[in-house]
Amino acid sequence: LRVRRAARVDGRLLARALEDAARARGLAIRREVVGGIVVRGDLATGVEVAGETIAAGAVVLAAGAWSAALVAPLGVRLPVMPQRGQIIHLALPGADTAGWPVVLPFHGHYMVPWPEGRVVVGATREFAGYAPQPTAAGMREVLAEALRVAPGLADAVFGEVRVGLRPSTPDGLPVLGPTPGVRGLYLATGHGATGLTLGPYSGKLVAALALGEPVAEALAPFACTRF
Repeated sequence: LRVRRAARVDGRLLARALEDAARARGLAIRREVVGGIVVRGDLATGVEVAGETIAAGAVVLAAGAWSAALVAPLGVRLPVMPQRGQIIHLALPGADTAGWPVVLPFHGHYMVPWPEGRVVVGATREFAGYAPQPTAAGMREVLAEALRVAPGLADAVFGEVRVGLRPSTPDGLPVLGPTPGVRGLYLATGHGATGLTLGPYSGKLVAALALGEPVAEALAPFACTRF
């Protein structure tokens, strides 16, 4: 099945564009370790960051694979766990890969070409805890699947391997919406391997909830209470 309108997204460029757009609209960004969510009674009032309490009218938890640890002290069970994904970048010097299609074979792997003679192949789906490092077995799995489908990549030059920890849930669906028992705390996590494509829209929906605006989409299937 060929989908002619399919597209590819560079995750690093997308993240940079979102950040630049947010800064232009007044967003303040701090790169610190969050110590915890501050709750007064049953109301989330802010977060602790580097020993400082930052007050907030609403808190959105979008901590990826680390989300469960931040709500556990509040008595909230959130079965979000890290799923390791290993991705390999291959270089094809002199090849015009701009028009090559994105390929999704049957085994859950993929091949994504980029214009500059580069093909990205991946990815593993491993439950190995918080261990974001490449492994020999993981790279073998990725390369074996890529060469099974496209044996012509055997002469490609090995570029680099990237590893990430996806926030995975038991049913494969994200967790979006209010937090049971804690007013003012909203969840936006658990997207697994679809965070790059679904994340921006999930953020739009959860931001509307945090601002008290109406949300037309039915978010019940993604509620934390389904667990």
